[in-house]
Amino acid sequence: MFHRLSKEQEYERFFRRHGAAIDLYKEPLFASVERYHAPYDPYSASDEDPLLSFGVVDGELPDKSSAETDGLRDAVIRYCQPHRNFLWERLSGLIAKVASYEDSAVAWETLEDPSTKEEYFGLPLTILAEVAHASVATQQILDALHSFLGRKQSTAFNLDPNFAFLYMLEACRSRTDLRFYFASLQLRLVRADKHICSYLQNIKAHYTGKEPSEVVSSVDSTISEVREAFGTAPPTKELYRLLMRKDY
Repeated sequence: MFHRLSKEQEYERFFRRHGAAIDLYKEPLFASVERYHAPYDPYSASDEDPLLSFGVVDGELPDKSSAETDGLRDAVIRYCQPHRNFLWERLSGLIAKVASYEDSAVAWETLEDPSTKEEYFGLPLTILAEVAHASVATQQILDALHSFLGRKQSTAFNLDPNFAFLYMLEACRSRTDLRFYFASLQLRLVRADKHICSYLQNIKAHYTGKEPSEVVSSVDSTISEVREAFGTAPPTKELYRLLMRKDY
């Protein structure tokens, strides 16, 4: 299956307030691959299949359909290949950059809602753009890998259900809450990166017979019951749940 993003397939911008200036959209993985990366063209003799090292044969994995193989290929492209807007060479690099921001070094912005004139706080636009691009790409990849592996989405690792924490980083009534949301998302991005690495290594090991070099530790795992409940409460309550866990 080979996708091309047409003019009729334009998607809604991710943010609606000052974050609307960020080039980020509510779109599926394949559309983001088209928008932000150099997608694989199976009809081009110069394009090497991103799944070549995974044991792909004639564009497909042995026990997977074309659609399933395409989903994995898009995830690999999104994770491993450079972003057209120079946000990353590999997504892990941007995640590491986001995780490195110290609270004391962030100049939190004080903004005003133009319709209500109410004051709210948010991340500076440049940092918000980095966090948002990293978060959206990470969740897209996780969803694709969970689907490929046949994992139940409700019990698999979820970075930020409905992007509740991320939206609070654009506009939050409490500066204190904003700082906690940011710190929690930083931590979860690092953990998500480990999960993605482990998933890809194990998928590659399955198809090539080579042993994966690392796995996600039990500390990075969350019991199914906790995962299934995560994302069902308002962001403040979700944050409290996370902070009460021993591994946080």
